[in-house]
Amino acid sequence: MTQYLLTVAQYNLAHQQMKKIAHALATTQDRHVIAAVRGLAENELATQLPARSVTQLTTMTDAAAGEAVLEELKPLVQPFGELTAKTVKALFKKDKKLKVPALALDYQALCYVAWDDSGSHRRYIIAEQNGTHYALKGVYANETIKGICAICQQHQQVALFTTKVKGKVMDTFTTHSNYICTDAVQCNTHITDTARMHDFFARIMQA
Repeated sequence: MTQYLLTVAQYNLAHQQMKKIAHALATTQDRHVIAAVRGLAENELATQLPARSVTQLTTMTDAAAGEAVLEELKPLVQPFGELTAKTVKALFKKDKKLKVPALALDYQALCYVAWDDSGSHRRYIIAEQNGTHYALKGVYANETIKGICAICQQHQQVALFTTKVKGKVMDTFTTHSNYICTDAVQCNTHITDTARMHDFFARIMQA
């Protein structure tokens, strides 16, 4: 049985740092600048990847070498728990008009699953923590701006995502509005810290 060692977020971090080193190698010949970029990457990756992989990435001489390291790391990634139509319906059991999306996904590239229902202007999100799926839905605005996504914490094209959560007092609801990435697939690739992502969901769902 394969022993999974990395989260999707850790793999994303490795990819992000590899691109920074590759960019430095391609755009400058200043060895001090390149050494600084390598050092910063090593600090970021030291506790996140196997030591051998950290060394390989931070001493890479070109992008091809970095890509080769990422290919070696990919099989070590713990995938997002695969979803079935039954699971999705159970998570959104109160939504009688739920349209279950195609679930043939690359689960090794996902920190969360999301899809939009254009008819109702809703976005459905499923995340996973400690082997358990949990779900959130809200209204997704048409207007987009450049801003910080509340999920991946990166400066991207975002839109307002508004949720309504049932309160602790009977017949009361709390509304939350946050800007999140318009492109959920790209958002996933930007996540390098799942703790922040889970905090975002927890603040809404436990309010």
